Amino acid sequence: MFVGPTCEGVLLDLLPLRVLGEITFGLHVFVEVLVVRFLVLVVIGWLLIVIVVVVVVVEHKMQVFTLERLTPLLLLLLHFSGCVVETALAARNPRQGGGGGGKNGRAERYRGSQQAARKRHNSMGGNGVGGVNGATALAQNHENNHTEFVKGKICIGTKSRLSVPSNREHHYRNLRDRYNNCTYVDGNLELTWLQEPDMDLSFLENIREVTGYILISHVDIQTVVFPRLQIIRGRTLFNLNVQDQQYALFTAYSKMFTLEMPALRDILQGSVGFFNNFNLCHIKLIEWKEIISGPDDRFTYVYNFTPPERQCPKCHESCERGCWGEGPNNCQKFSKINCSPQCAQGRCFGSRPRECCHLFCAGGCTGPTQRECIACKNFYDDGVCKEECPPMQKYNPTNYLWEVNPEGKYAYGATCVKECPEHLLKDNGACVRSCPAEKMARDGECVPCNGPCPKTCPGTPALHSGNIDTYKGCTVIEGSVRVLDQTFFGYQHIYSNNSFGPRFIAMHPDRLEVFSTVKEITGYLDIEGAHPAFKNLSYFRNLEVIHGRQLMESYFASLSIVRSSLESLELRSLKRINSGAVVIQQNDNICFVSDIDWQKVQKSVDHGVVIARNRNETECKSEGLVCSDQCNKSGCWGKGPDQCLECKNFAFNGTCIADCHNITNAYQFDNKTCKECHPECRTCSGPGADHCEECVHVRDEKRCVTVCPDNKYSDYGICRTCHETCEGCTGPKDTIGPGGCKTCNLAIINSDTTVERCLLKNDKCPDGYYWEYVNPQEQGNLKPLAGKAICRKCHPRCELCNGYGFHEQVCSKCAGYKRGEQCEDECPPDHYADETRRECFECHPECKGCTGPSAEDCIACRSFKVFGFGDPNDNTTIFNCTSKCPTEYPYVIYQSTDIGTYCSEVPGKGTKLTAGVDSYIFIIVAFIVFVVMFCMCIVCYVCRQRTKAEKEAVKMTRVLSGCEDAEPLRPSNISPNLSKLRIVKDAELRKGGVLGMGAFGRVFKGVWVPEGENVKIPVAIKELLKASGAESSEEFLREAYIMASVEHPNLLKLLAVCMTSQMMLITQLMPLGCLLDYVRNNRDKIGSKALLNWSTQIAKGMSYLEEKRLVHRDLAARNVLVQTPSIVKITDFGLAKLLSSDSNEYKAAGGKMPIKWLALEGIRHRVFTR
Repeated sequence: MFVGPTCEGVLLDLLPLRVLGEITFGLHVFVEVLVVRFLVLVVIGWLLIVIVVVVVVVEHKMQVFTLERLTPLLLLLLHFSGCVVETALAARNPRQGGGGGGKNGRAERYRGSQQAARKRHNSMGGNGVGGVNGATALAQNHENNHTEFVKGKICIGTKSRLSVPSNREHHYRNLRDRYNNCTYVDGNLELTWLQEPDMDLSFLENIREVTGYILISHVDIQTVVFPRLQIIRGRTLFNLNVQDQQYALFTAYSKMFTLEMPALRDILQGSVGFFNNFNLCHIKLIEWKEIISGPDDRFTYVYNFTPPERQCPKCHESCERGCWGEGPNNCQKFSKINCSPQCAQGRCFGSRPRECCHLFCAGGCTGPTQRECIACKNFYDDGVCKEECPPMQKYNPTNYLWEVNPEGKYAYGATCVKECPEHLLKDNGACVRSCPAEKMARDGECVPCNGPCPKTCPGTPALHSGNIDTYKGCTVIEGSVRVLDQTFFGYQHIYSNNSFGPRFIAMHPDRLEVFSTVKEITGYLDIEGAHPAFKNLSYFRNLEVIHGRQLMESYFASLSIVRSSLESLELRSLKRINSGAVVIQQNDNICFVSDIDWQKVQKSVDHGVVIARNRNETECKSEGLVCSDQCNKSGCWGKGPDQCLECKNFAFNGTCIADCHNITNAYQFDNKTCKECHPECRTCSGPGADHCEECVHVRDEKRCVTVCPDNKYSDYGICRTCHETCEGCTGPKDTIGPGGCKTCNLAIINSDTTVERCLLKNDKCPDGYYWEYVNPQEQGNLKPLAGKAICRKCHPRCELCNGYGFHEQVCSKCAGYKRGEQCEDECPPDHYADETRRECFECHPECKGCTGPSAEDCIACRSFKVFGFGDPNDNTTIFNCTSKCPTEYPYVIYQSTDIGTYCSEVPGKGTKLTAGVDSYIFIIVAFIVFVVMFCMCIVCYVCRQRTKAEKEAVKMTRVLSGCEDAEPLRPSNISPNLSKLRIVKDAELRKGGVLGMGAFGRVFKGVWVPEGENVKIPVAIKELLKASGAESSEEFLREAYIMASVEHPNLLKLLAVCMTSQMMLITQLMPLGCLLDYVRNNRDKIGSKALLNWSTQIAKGMSYLEEKRLVHRDLAARNVLVQTPSIVKITDFGLAKLLSSDSNEYKAAGGKMPIKWLALEGIRHRVFTR
């Protein structure tokens, strides 16, 4: 039996193939395997031929050639070929599998890489490319001919920028855990504040693609290596506040010696910046035009230190131009600047015109097709670079329909995947973090909202009193929620430029109640705040899902509760944490958390649970802070049966109970759940309204309903069918009204618009009725039939009709007689009836009633009768009618009342009239009566308008003064309403006739039209004479001042003052004049009651003036005006004087005095007292 040597022994001298593996590193797997196998087969073929020939010749010479001797040789050759293939495959990934030298190191590296790949593939479910939990083994890639840049583990990047971590050790550990075994970074790769020189960055070795930017700042590790990084897409870019430039690769303030990215071939968008890196070498030697693809992007290098830059070693002699570091492996590779012009500034795999890469390639290629790209510019789909992922639907031109595309895939970053990761949503053939407007998330997909979408609110870096109210009514938080100490105690906001922002005041934890409507948080929930009243998270009691699409830096947590004052969680509705770890630590008061089975909630197997340094469980139990006895072993969120993760017996509306029978209006759904009966059930045996045993409202056949359907009515709790003609009803009748139809399609109505009965929609109106449409805006009795049809009764004169009326256009058959084009009940007096045809025909024009059409058929005549042969006094004598007497009968006989006027051959007794005399006398008399009546109407109208105008003037004056119609003999002492004095413009006044003259001016009747008001007020206007001097003006103003200072029902009210060149006082208009004239004109009509009433009012007015320390000095009947026969007012304050507060008398220096009405001592001494 042949036993071949080991591969290690056979491959000791196969260094050329090892070098071939190094050269082909990074190329397409399918092309690589195809080329390697082709070369191996050629070599093996030639070796086999040579060996066979040599063996045959030798054996022939020795004459011992046998088939048995040839068989071991062939087996040896086959074993050798297998080792060659194995070595070639291992050569394409020389660094994988760890160290080790010599033949054992090389073989172990290959076996280690295969085992690690298989282990990752099996542990992650073999999901393949693009999934969060999926990775593709190298051996699987080899078998399926996948390319080198197949996506393995996908990691979520960070957005921390240059922020300083609070704990450097935790920061490094988070970076290591985040990027370990990661091949695809979805977001930004940020390496900052790694200042320990011995830190191990080997966790970066598998990263091949970054969709955002790479930030390296304050990194003091001597060598930073990205051995497999091929492409930086720059979908998000890094920018400094002091610059407008945006960077896809930014390195600053680091002490590293080299930054090695030997496989980096393309930066699709963004610039490259190196700022103040103390020891960095070789970066300026790189041809950045080869890597940077953006037309406006550039390379920036800044060194602002005083010491000169470090002397860097030269690139290896094999490097064509630049390098990333020492050694041949760090030479820069070129696929753009050395291309032929025919490649249109694209990528190429050689300098010849036909060696251009496909347009969808990024970073170069190994051949011209889409399958030979090193990386994809747009999307990668199973080894092929494409512009778009295969659509989820395709058009069928045969059926003219959209059909599901079995090859359809979702776009996830730059990769096409069959299924989106669990923490993302499907929408229009793409994996998205949030749904667009007018869509909502449901079962991992974005679906159109049925009506208004649930309110989605963006997350915030920290909650505070300034933004808490923006979350009212939110159901989805698009982002994360952070509750910190500053949330409760307030803080001063400081902007990134160190300027002060708003000051946020302290906030009570109860204001977190706005989150009671939240059901989903797409990011994470971070609780790091403490407050004496902040004891649980019941504010989030309706929270169902934490998606974890963004995770915290520490522990990659999606639920983090650290150093809080919480005693329990009480997240009773939380069902899923799709991604991220659960971190609950350093909470001195919290209980219950260690008993929760987090695997029931946490869906991600890549993240763990960290619960440490919380309150001692013994203390919790001693205070009774334990789960309810109705909870099972899965734990609980807090105290009480409504906080259980799972129930021991039954669950009812989120509360655990021992038995369903303990709850009224409930039934047992399954062996773990009690559910509430349908709202229409009083008791039930199942979920629907058809499982009710007793109804709350009414029963419709087997179902309980709130109200009966439109075609049924309630009869003692049972729905019964309406009459067939009804559309909705309240009873069995076929009329509209209580106990009948609500409406119907067609109804017969009576003459009083009440419904007689309803008809079916396709029925016709009965005889004697016509069809009519009811206007939709109809009101009144026909409102229930709005928009429907009715049968309205024909006109009483019609038997058949198509509308209302008795004209032949609407009346097709008359009920009585037809006359011309209309129907009649009876024929008119000047018509006769044809009973056979039921028609009326007109008599002869000279007939008054007739039995036929001719003049001989008249019953009586309009003008004159002409008798033929016979006695006119005999009723049987035949006559005809004529408009004037014929010549043979020239005389008109009027005397006979029985026979009427007739023509005779001889004149009658005592008459002189002939047929030429007509009746013009009647027309003349009628005309005279009409003229007289017309004149009387005009006179009545004018008198009525004058009376009405006088009443209106009195009424307006009375309303203006606020006086009642009657004044009692002993009026009450109710204080009047106060009003302000107005100053009006001259344009608002309309002067009329002169009412009288005074000492200082004239009084006009006028109208006041206040500006901006649609009213005319009759007033009296007292105007100062132009000839009056300054003293008169002063006295005129004093009178206005006195009148404005008093307010009494029996004192004339001053309405306004006009301050023009001619000063005017505007007062109420007293339509009945002064009391003196009124008494003279109505002396015979005035009784004692009126005199006593006037005296009382005058005394009241004077008493009021005395109270106001005012002496009138001119009280007389001429200065008392009459508003109505029962109301008088004192006026003319021209001589009135106000006494000072310390004096009871006034001494007049001179001037006018009313001699008739003053006391003698007042006239003699000019002294006036109260």
